[in-house]
Amino acid sequence: MELITEFIRQYNKEYDYYQKLAQIICNKIEDQLFKRGIKAIVSFRAKKPERLQDKLIKRNEEKNYENISEIYEDIVDLAGIRVSLYFPSERDLLDEIINEIFEVKITKVFPNNTYTPKYTKRFSGYWATHYRVQLKEEALINRYQNTLAEIQVASVLMHAWSEVEHDLVYKPYSGELSREELAILDEINGLVLSGEIALERLQSAMAARTEKASIIEDKYELTNYIFNKFKNNENVKYGNTYLINNFLKNDVNFDKKILDEYLNLVNLDDKETISNQLLDIVINDQSFKENNIWKNFISNLNLSKTSSNNFEKFIKYWTLLDESASYLTTDVLNKESDPTKETISTLSNRKFKYLGKK
Repeated sequence: MELITEFIRQYNKEYDYYQKLAQIICNKIEDQLFKRGIKAIVSFRAKKPERLQDKLIKRNEEKNYENISEIYEDIVDLAGIRVSLYFPSERDLLDEIINEIFEVKITKVFPNNTYTPKYTKRFSGYWATHYRVQLKEEALINRYQNTLAEIQVASVLMHAWSEVEHDLVYKPYSGELSREELAILDEINGLVLSGEIALERLQSAMAARTEKASIIEDKYELTNYIFNKFKNNENVKYGNTYLINNFLKNDVNFDKKILDEYLNLVNLDDKETISNQLLDIVINDQSFKENNIWKNFISNLNLSKTSSNNFEKFIKYWTLLDESASYLTTDVLNKESDPTKETISTLSNRKFKYLGKK
């Protein structure tokens, strides 16, 4: 008990540290959700000292802690982040994001077979994925280096049910629950699982409505539409839909049928994400170049004037490079003349003409 008291005394001094770490991770996730068009509620917290003390007293009966380091190793959610998804099937999208922006140490998928419930349940219980993560080196603020945080990903319905069950079953401040109470919680879990099925049907219905529409209204529709198109394919990386959506909404004449044509050109065996491939296809569409759609595209990115100019040059050079690479691999290499000299001359002439330079 003295060891736990000492740990809590030390943790009280570190509480703000864990709160800040949780906030940093939460902000990073929210930023990616916004950019990729994924609907979810993200919350964070550092574990409350008084609740932590109660937990440690109970766990110490089994663990028999010998030093403070053992407690730190055992309690992995001092900094906790919760992602509550509107659509349960988008857990795969969150998995992609979390593995991309954090250093993932351990991933735990629920339900698992290692847990023995206090009551023989009819329904499967808690469906979620937990990640123990650290900030990546390039994103590190030095004082948070090597500190673990836990990210819990589940549907909004599942998180609500698990919160109730956790407080009533595993932290029963008013005594042990009766079999009748446990049965009612099990029944509620069944309703939640049915609700998740309904949410997935809603997601599919929204995608079907988009299928019939002539335009994509926003990035959430775009992400949902792309996700539903490829959801039956394994190991697909969707990527960041922010840039492609920003282009689509600026092309007032854009027909969704053209998007379908673009999507049919996506190579699922390519290491590039679907979004990156799609953006590349769109940028190289002739109408993109001829109608100067990129000017509106860049203006809506809210970049500084210098950044806008640099981005504009990058798009133009990228398009030129892509066309030149195609030229090299088709026409030039089939000729007997030296392709290098001819290509350099062609590139030089086209570059200054394309960029409007004299």
